[in-house]
Amino acid sequence: MRALKSSGTRQSFESNRLLGQLTKLLQVPLLVLAITASSTSAKDLIGGEQPVMLSPEEALKTFTLPPGYRINLFASETNFPIASPNGMTWDSRGRLWVINIPTHPHAKPDTKPNDRIVILEDTDRDGVADKSTVFADGLYLPMGFAVTDGGRTAYCVSQPNLLRLTDTDDDGVADEREIVLHGFGTEDNHHVMSAFQWGPDGGLYMAQGLFLNSQVETPFGVTRAHEGAVFRYQPWDGRFDVYAQHDWSNPWGIIFDSYGKPFLADASPGLNYYMSPMATAYDYPQKDDRKFSNILSFTPSGRRPTCGAEFLQSRHFPKEVRDWYAVAQMKGFHGLRWYKLKDDGSSLTGEQPITQELLTSTDTTFRPSAVQIGPDGALYVLDYYNPIVGHMTYNFRDPRRIQTHGRVWRITHEKGELLISPKIVDEPITDLLDLLLSPELRTRYFARHELQQRSARKVRSAVRRWVGKDEQRALEAIWVLQGIGSDDEKLLNRVLASPNPELRGAGLRALRLLQEKMRESEVQEILHRMIGDENPRVRLEALVTASHHSNGKDALAIAAKILEKPLDDGLIYAAKETFYFFDRSGLSLPEAAINFMVPHDSDVRLIARKLGETVANEMLRRPSVGTADQMRAAKFLSSGEIPSFLLRQIKAGDKRGAVQRLLLRQSVTDLRAVQSELVDLAKNAAGGTARAHGLAALAKVTDGAATLAAVRLPYDILTATPLMGRMGTHTELFETVKRLLAKGTAKSTRLAAIKAASYFPANDAEAVELLVEVADETKATDLTTSFAALSSLRRIPAEQWTRKYGNRVLTKLTIEATPDLKFAPTEFSVPAGSAVELTLFNPDNMYHNLVIVEPDAADAVGTASDLMSAQADGLKKNYVPALDGILHSTPQLGLRRRHTLRFYAPEEPGSYPYLCTYPGHWRVMRGTMRVTKP
Repeated sequence: MRALKSSGTRQSFESNRLLGQLTKLLQVPLLVLAITASSTSAKDLIGGEQPVMLSPEEALKTFTLPPGYRINLFASETNFPIASPNGMTWDSRGRLWVINIPTHPHAKPDTKPNDRIVILEDTDRDGVADKSTVFADGLYLPMGFAVTDGGRTAYCVSQPNLLRLTDTDDDGVADEREIVLHGFGTEDNHHVMSAFQWGPDGGLYMAQGLFLNSQVETPFGVTRAHEGAVFRYQPWDGRFDVYAQHDWSNPWGIIFDSYGKPFLADASPGLNYYMSPMATAYDYPQKDDRKFSNILSFTPSGRRPTCGAEFLQSRHFPKEVRDWYAVAQMKGFHGLRWYKLKDDGSSLTGEQPITQELLTSTDTTFRPSAVQIGPDGALYVLDYYNPIVGHMTYNFRDPRRIQTHGRVWRITHEKGELLISPKIVDEPITDLLDLLLSPELRTRYFARHELQQRSARKVRSAVRRWVGKDEQRALEAIWVLQGIGSDDEKLLNRVLASPNPELRGAGLRALRLLQEKMRESEVQEILHRMIGDENPRVRLEALVTASHHSNGKDALAIAAKILEKPLDDGLIYAAKETFYFFDRSGLSLPEAAINFMVPHDSDVRLIARKLGETVANEMLRRPSVGTADQMRAAKFLSSGEIPSFLLRQIKAGDKRGAVQRLLLRQSVTDLRAVQSELVDLAKNAAGGTARAHGLAALAKVTDGAATLAAVRLPYDILTATPLMGRMGTHTELFETVKRLLAKGTAKSTRLAAIKAASYFPANDAEAVELLVEVADETKATDLTTSFAALSSLRRIPAEQWTRKYGNRVLTKLTIEATPDLKFAPTEFSVPAGSAVELTLFNPDNMYHNLVIVEPDAADAVGTASDLMSAQADGLKKNYVPALDGILHSTPQLGLRRRHTLRFYAPEEPGSYPYLCTYPGHWRVMRGTMRVTKP
């Protein structure tokens, strides 16, 4: 924390008082501290809490694992060139490759970047690395990479390029560098291309996140993507495509299970996905939907950020946890969470039968950034080990970025036998094919990829002799052949006809990539059959594959068949995006598809559609559709007799707001024609809202006495009055409002009366006195009622009350948390002692809150909130520390949430900061409430 500045005696006193509270809260001396250059390479002074950098031996003591599980140090910065490691992978020789990014978050002027890839080896197989080789250095932020060719070649991103690094003499050091792709987005190096993984089909998968725009040209054309996207690259021919697209924030992990199902870990929101629903065809720049993130994740929100994932498919671990999904988390909670995945319709859900997490650390500098099963069956965990992660919430030059540390940890089970990795590099093709039957996912992964590097002719021949009649062999054979640019339709049809839905789904994912080599009629016959499959996930894969079919018209007809069976969230999302894609392609959607799409349409798209019964009814359902368009819809549905149609709908129980509002929009002449029906509606409708609208419409065509005579319940006057408007009320109704405004009336009724009181121009003077009386009466005991009175007062012309009651001002405003970690607005003014109604809205998928503090208290509160990240219940406490300098605070709000604060401004003028106390955010998410003299 920087030294607190004072501005005046009171603020100086407050600063000292808060410093004392914060010192006691943290139990550490709050001095201006420096970290010695020898231990951190940082030379500048830093303020606030001193980063705690534990030795590997000390860090080991901070770990907690379930009974039977063990952890040991595999490698660290103390004996290997590991510094800020953020990615790792094994090669088929059993060597661990680690990318190191000490340049992060950016290269400094006049400093040559020297990020590097290091190979670690455990030559004596004792579970501890004993050899290292720098494969490549001089790189710039290689956030993602993958190894191939038996450990002789690596692909890595060096923005804006994808490099191929080749070791030509097999000495573990790259001799050649080649740019194979160019044009990746560089707008935000935190979200650049990463999460590299070889797919079972031989393609290299990688992903980018928010803020990025990539445009990559290959001989196959230009591939573009805006923000969250997963790409697929074919090294054998250079093809590069978008595989999936969604509003992912920062993909930091792609893996495939035994059936080739793709999974993605999205770091910023901490969500994890089965990727297929998002893999439909789309038009650049992005898909339409931005609402399904939480729904489609199989892990709960709030567990962020996730950083790498792996399936515990290893015989070394107990049977009860094999195939579980393990994912790292490096903020708030520091460790590994694990989930047992369960089928849930077209998607999956994650359960935690074992409530204790796989790994927990009390060391907040422990930053697990990648996990992967090693050749011995153990689970290896990469540790970025840095007090600061990310870049937006901290200064790029913050000296607390300790870029000299990094560790690799190894998790085993005391009862599990360690595995001996089979030889893979340069082994005979027949032996490699047999390894495809191994129970170890990573053994199959490396054997399959080794086969895909061999002679296509030899592999094709051997595969056809090996495959036999086994369906699982057939699937592995399809994948191996895909990876050498080949295919076998007989094998594909065998898998598609399997009684196992997992195999049928895998066959359809393969068909997506193979269909351009097949006859259109054959592909369409398969899709027609599979889109009606009994299994919802198979239907989903058929829909996704259909969206990529070259014959759009026929593919649309096939895709529409998805609507013939029940839809769940995954199918709804995929169907919606598929139909949007075909719609934007200029194809005419069938009626069933239009009816399905209409509820998902934006208002602009809905209004542009041809009027039909479904479209018109949806237009009337939405309050956001303009009155003119809703009138057009009502005219279509009513055959021109709009008032009678609206009355029939309301009497029948139609609760759509547009139907009731449109009744009030009818002309006096048209309403007089149905006056008797309006009286009947006002007196006899079952619902109070319907009676209120009948009463308000009646007031337009009758006098006050006649309107009063049609009242069924006094409360109906209260709800009808705002509908009439200030120019449409009758003074005869005010006495009822006045009576219900009195103290002792039920709160809900009194609030309605408070609102209604300011709608009678002839009674404004009396209403002002009544509303001020209510506001003052309830100021100390009921802010909701007090603010309601002040809000109603604002409706009366100011000249009638401000001279006498100028301090009864109510300021109402909304502050948004913007995606670039700012508040909008960053400043507002209110008179001292006046009422303030402040609503925080969070359109971002990161948590945000708003805390108003006393002058000079922001740094103390912010620093304390940072340190709450180490507390297990920090989020539950909204990261709001127990300090006296806090005046008002909202909870931490998730995506598209809002919260309203009601309070009276301080009596003393001054500048009162407001900030977001999610750890780290407060340094940039700040604003000021100016309290002025009244």
